[in-house]
Amino acid sequence: MTCLLSCASKKSLGLMTKKCPLHITMMRLEKDRFSVNLDVKHFSPEELKVKVLGDVIEVHGKHEERQDEHGFISREFHRKYRIPADVDPLTITSSLSSDGVLTVNGPRKQVSGPERTIPITREEKPAVTAAPKK
Repeated sequence: MTCLLSCASKKSLGLMTKKCPLHITMMRLEKDRFSVNLDVKHFSPEELKVKVLGDVIEVHGKHEERQDEHGFISREFHRKYRIPADVDPLTITSSLSSDGVLTVNGPRKQVSGPERTIPITREEKPAVTAAPKK
């Protein structure tokens, strides 16, 4: 399978279909996690690599030419996803489901904690003292 048009071109032309396994992807940013789901059912786990380079996740799949009912076919894809700033790259994990969906995800850092009231204490001395006179 060779895609002659980029994903952006296909999308703008209305050519993206659910039948193109290399282009079925869903990226979600939920309250508590970031996740990417990618249909990779035409690849075995050994033919897939997931890497984190800085703030980018790279997914690569490749298998050599093999024969199918229509002739010979080879497949390869590269996908890159920017990791959101509130996701620690060291917490990224990946898993492959039995139906060929690769999931890459990581928990989001909680930026706001629970609300609490801070008590105000009173000091008997002034915060600013007068400068000594010369």
